[in-house]
Amino acid sequence: MYYYIFDVRKCKNRRQIETIKDHLTDLGISGEFAVPDRIRPARDLAEQGVFKGYSTIVAIGADDLIDEVASVMLSKQQVFGVVPLGASENIYKIIGANTWEEAAVNLRYRRVTDTRVGIINEQHVFFSYCELALERPASVTVEFEDFVLQAKAKEFFIANQFPNFVKKFPDKLDVIMKSVDPKSTTLWGKLRKAIGVPGVTKDIDLTLVRTDGLRIFSPRQLQIKVDGRLAAKTPATFGISQKTIRLITKKSGNA
Repeated sequence: MYYYIFDVRKCKNRRQIETIKDHLTDLGISGEFAVPDRIRPARDLAEQGVFKGYSTIVAIGADDLIDEVASVMLSKQQVFGVVPLGASENIYKIIGANTWEEAAVNLRYRRVTDTRVGIINEQHVFFSYCELALERPASVTVEFEDFVLQAKAKEFFIANQFPNFVKKFPDKLDVIMKSVDPKSTTLWGKLRKAIGVPGVTKDIDLTLVRTDGLRIFSPRQLQIKVDGRLAAKTPATFGISQKTIRLITKKSGNA
């Protein structure tokens, strides 16, 4: 049985709301619909759906709704489905759909994949990636398990799944930094000595580190954004979930 947490604000009009509901009914996967608001946020509704015993909890909306519901679904027996509306392109890629209609078909002809998520400050989860909001280069200190990295960053991403980027280790986050001095080899030398070649790659001014946890500090407070929305500020900690979500993705051969 399906339990839909539906952010109707992402619909263009009332007609689209009914179109989505009718499409799910035509696929034979209609169910109970709940609409989050200030009194009943998406997280509470997800917990209610689990408590009621629904086998499938579905988030219909953008990244913020999807991530909020996902935080409840970690280690649950119920499967988690996503119908993106106003969501980032990366969410579509993660579930293997190009439109909300294709995502609905995924729910019907399902493939369940055990999926990890990124975690910010031990409470906020993200499926895709987060980034430091840098209008200009900023000094950052990154603390990993056994070493500290200091740099002046132009771009900085912490990715669970990054667009057009092959995720090599499902139990690691990919930390991607573009530094201000492409000629400097100091960072690469320190990282190479600290954890060895397999874990870190450097190409000109780009540094990649794979890790299961890190902390970021900065002299001035920097915003951390997920899909353009503010999720936290430095200092902040990041990790990869040890528990997984039973995520519905595209099944090969779907019509």
